[in-house]
Amino acid sequence: MRWDSLFDDLEAQLAEQSRAQLRDEIAENVRAERATAELLPTLMRFHGRELCLRLTGGTELRAQLGPCAADYICLETEQAQWVVRSAAVESFSLPQGRVTAAGQRAPGSAVKFSTVLRGMLRDRARCHVFSRAGGSLAEGTLTQVARDFLVILVHPRDEFARAKQASSQLLIPLDAIGWVEAVNLS
Repeated sequence: MRWDSLFDDLEAQLAEQSRAQLRDEIAENVRAERATAELLPTLMRFHGRELCLRLTGGTELRAQLGPCAADYICLETEQAQWVVRSAAVESFSLPQGRVTAAGQRAPGSAVKFSTVLRGMLRDRARCHVFSRAGGSLAEGTLTQVARDFLVILVHPRDEFARAKQASSQLLIPLDAIGWVEAVNLS
């Protein structure tokens, strides 16, 4: 009987040691996974959910997360849409609660920043262009989006984009842009 109790005790110690080793391995794997996580796949888990962003210059946006890519993210509300360069984002305030695996989306789009801006050009949306530092660069209607620059027709807010109402036409390098807001006219 003493042998039985000794072996039972040794087996219990071995089982506890195995459980402790398994807990340590799981904790180490979680640390490694968290250490190698990247921004884009992490953001894509929140696709379609409302986020609050703090941008350079102190601007804050609260909008629904849309498509993302390595160098920009898209956001929208009923009143406006934004294309924000990743370099212009200071922080994200994420929604509460866990995201289920079914709610997760594949990592971002291969669509270029300039291509997204061409969509705004095609829609003739009224745009407000901001610098990487958060200052206003121009407000008006896009007339051209090239590979590395855009041209915007600057005109009064209440006027249509017509050359005679335009105060100027600005060429802005895409590298200077922090984000572009397109206002939905309804």
